[in-house]
Amino acid sequence: MRNVLMMTALLLTIGCATSDDSISATSSPASATEPEVTLVQLSHVAAGTEYDAGPVSAHFRVDVRNPAESPIHLDRVSVQSIGGGAYDLPAYSQGFDVTIAPKESRSVDFWARANVANPTVSGANGPVTIRATIEFNAAGTKFQKIVMQNISSATAR
Repeated sequence: MRNVLMMTALLLTIGCATSDDSISATSSPASATEPEVTLVQLSHVAAGTEYDAGPVSAHFRVDVRNPAESPIHLDRVSVQSIGGGAYDLPAYSQGFDVTIAPKESRSVDFWARANVANPTVSGANGPVTIRATIEFNAAGTKFQKIVMQNISSATAR
């Protein structure tokens, strides 16, 4: 027990130690110029079929705002549902060729095949948690932004 306590104290001391060499030289946080991304579901399953099991087409829009001082290029959007929800969205990816000017916003739309395996109380128009990975290119540097968002049909009642 004594050895465990001493080892824990030693690791804590090493973990908390800092030196001037480890301080970042970056003057502004990266999040200040990171694109803002919002995912919206545009589709709506018809009232007569919203509680049926089976495949459905899901229509999405990705809104991107570029707060940076230089343009960014949207290369790819990948989406997948996480956990339970109104439907299951298998991994889907689509490439884009969209340049977003500094301080501007752009949107892209796409369709993906989803599946209602076990209809919920809210039906196929209910909420789903989506993980979106958006790939960008800015001045030759590739990067990605990952967004997890709870969405539902834009016209859900």
